[in-house]
Amino acid sequence: MRLDPETRRRSILPLLAGGLVAGYLFVFVPLDRKVESLDVPLQQSWRRLAAAVGQTNAVKLDFTNLTNQFNETRVALNAFAAAREQARSRVELDESLRAQISAPFQLVDYETEAVRMMSALGRAAQQQKVTLDPGVLGGFPAQTADMNEPSLLWAELAFVDSLITTAVNAKVTAIHSVAAPSPLTNSPPMGGARSLAELPVQIELTGPMQNIGKFLQALPLRAAEIKAAGLPESPTNKPSLFIERIVLRKQAPDKPDEVRLSLRAVGFVFRE
Repeated sequence: MRLDPETRRRSILPLLAGGLVAGYLFVFVPLDRKVESLDVPLQQSWRRLAAAVGQTNAVKLDFTNLTNQFNETRVALNAFAAAREQARSRVELDESLRAQISAPFQLVDYETEAVRMMSALGRAAQQQKVTLDPGVLGGFPAQTADMNEPSLLWAELAFVDSLITTAVNAKVTAIHSVAAPSPLTNSPPMGGARSLAELPVQIELTGPMQNIGKFLQALPLRAAEIKAAGLPESPTNKPSLFIERIVLRKQAPDKPDEVRLSLRAVGFVFRE
């Protein structure tokens, strides 16, 4: 029996409706949930980006401005890396001194080198007519039982030697005292991380202000820089020392150009 068109239309409509409902439930709903789940990382990244640029309530971000900020940050990072490399090269020690620090510490070798330096500094001071007060050369660093890294004494010895040599070359009038107050009791870095050991040295001296000015100017410079600046020449392996504290006083009313300097300088050593 053939159904009339109206009856067929009415019988098909429920089937179409059922098919649409089934398609919605089994196709579109899972697809919508999957799209939402895929959108979660994007939303999280958006919130992190907005928070990073200080726009936590922003509906729309200015990506042109962000690109400019990223470019500026990249330039700043490159400048920081360059400055870091310059600073590292500034404080890096002479290769032979680094080898001494890395090798097992031998007290006999150290004491022999300290005596040799004392003798050389005494002769240099005599040649430049610089007075060394009694006990000045006794301020050289010495090993004690509480030192965890006695090999750093090599660096401290080099810093004291450089401090006195620079003062003598600047032709100060007199050196009154020298000391290396750091006990070197800090433990070496853990896990092989490279760090800086800070080794202070102190000196007290008297001389004309012009000569003391040359001494202070030469402290952080390398030998080539000292020569280029027209300052008294120094050994080629001179380490850089940095002024931490300084006190200048007039020495006497009848000598207005002569001053007494108390200085605390710092040298640095990369510890492996």
